[in-house]
Amino acid sequence: MTDKSGAVDWTAGRSVATMSHVTVKASAVKVAASRVVAAPAQPRTPAQHDRRSRVLASASVMLAVGGEDALQMKRVAEDARVSLATVYRYFPSKDHLLLAMARARFERALVRVQQADIEPTGTTPGERVSGYLLREFAAQQRQPHVTSALARVLVGTNPDYRETHDEVQQMHLRLLSVIAHGHDSTPGYEAWMVLRVVAGCFGSATRNWIAGLLSADEARFEIALACRLLDLPSKPVSGRTGSDSP
Repeated sequence: MTDKSGAVDWTAGRSVATMSHVTVKASAVKVAASRVVAAPAQPRTPAQHDRRSRVLASASVMLAVGGEDALQMKRVAEDARVSLATVYRYFPSKDHLLLAMARARFERALVRVQQADIEPTGTTPGERVSGYLLREFAAQQRQPHVTSALARVLVGTNPDYRETHDEVQQMHLRLLSVIAHGHDSTPGYEAWMVLRVVAGCFGSATRNWIAGLLSADEARFEIALACRLLDLPSKPVSGRTGSDSP
């Protein structure tokens, strides 16, 4: 903009630029606010537990048959015979629903192991965990849609799901710990960290198989190889001792 003398009116330019900046900043705040995800509600009564369980069951079938694209919250609500508001109350997003499905799977497996419905085979921790994880991988191969969706959500970096991610990871590690060392044992720090490494290798092998980077045989080999770490002699790492609790 110029005045009658032809000089540029920088003051007016600065005013326009400032107004534009404020408008853009306000829009960014609105967008950020819209991305905030509510925390999942926890069921308290038997009826609420039943509704939540029906949602998980319906979602599991829908995911297994049609994959993530078929997993629509409205359809889940209709199939589970609950309101859409109920679905979002317990699962504010699809990823919350998928993470809850992953946790439920590990919880059921842990109960079965504790009740001796699943009998670990093998004479060493590595053999027992290897046998279980190879069976788990075989089950994943039979449900590729479910495996792909859960593998994706379990490596997500959204901070809204950090607490749930940690809960699912701890549940899986607890399951592997019971299989490796028995119900009453409490693994030390090194043993717990080795379990984390093994679980990480299992997840990596599964994701690489899904992506076509590994054949099923190669994935099974990597899983079995990682489990051998559980049978190595325990040695302190970085000043930590085997007596440290996880």
